[in-house]
Amino acid sequence: MTLLSRILILSVAVSGGAHAEKELPNFAFGLGYGLLDQKSLMNIDFKVNIPINEYFSTQVLLNSNYLITGSSKDSFAQSELSLNWFIRNDYGRLGVGLGVSELEPMDENLETKKEAIGQFIGEVFLGAFSATANYLTTDKTLSNITSSRIGLSYYLDEDLRTSLYREKYNDAEMGWRLETYYQPQKYRQMGSIGVIARTGEDYDYAGVVFEYYFDYAVSLRQREKQFH
Repeated sequence: MTLLSRILILSVAVSGGAHAEKELPNFAFGLGYGLLDQKSLMNIDFKVNIPINEYFSTQVLLNSNYLITGSSKDSFAQSELSLNWFIRNDYGRLGVGLGVSELEPMDENLETKKEAIGQFIGEVFLGAFSATANYLTTDKTLSNITSSRIGLSYYLDEDLRTSLYREKYNDAEMGWRLETYYQPQKYRQMGSIGVIARTGEDYDYAGVVFEYYFDYAVSLRQREKQFH
């Protein structure tokens, strides 16, 4: 993962000096575990949101996935590192991103694969609802954070969201994704838990995600409206 680490450090260094005076950078760390077609899948995600001004922001996103099958021949680690740029207001957000995807088999005899990736993101905020469209150029993604999808979210309250997406997993493989996230106010709104279920011919998945935020006293709805 040396290449991805270098790009992450460079991206933060380039963008770090450009944040707005009133909005500070927002950091989030996520850890997930679930079963993908009866195989263990672990996710480790790190996200840095850097506001530039009232209408523009950047984001560094590093997603790591570990598929553990019990055999080194089909077990692998996949990482996606991207730098995204957004134009935003109170009613929505448009974003584009560039990055690299790295697929590293656990079998040392197999070759590590790398490819450039592009990402296009659109969101519209409609009261308690939000509509999302996301397109990722890579053919294969296992992450809980990034994938090609279109869907609708509903906020039952400021710290409870449920979402339904039509999602692309691998090549032409399509399926449905249902997720619910809850952010307790008890701990100064510094963390959330998500429950995710996905269906697909070879990509049935059920799991949980824990996210920790390096800020506090921000509702889940406001957090996701400000940051993707």
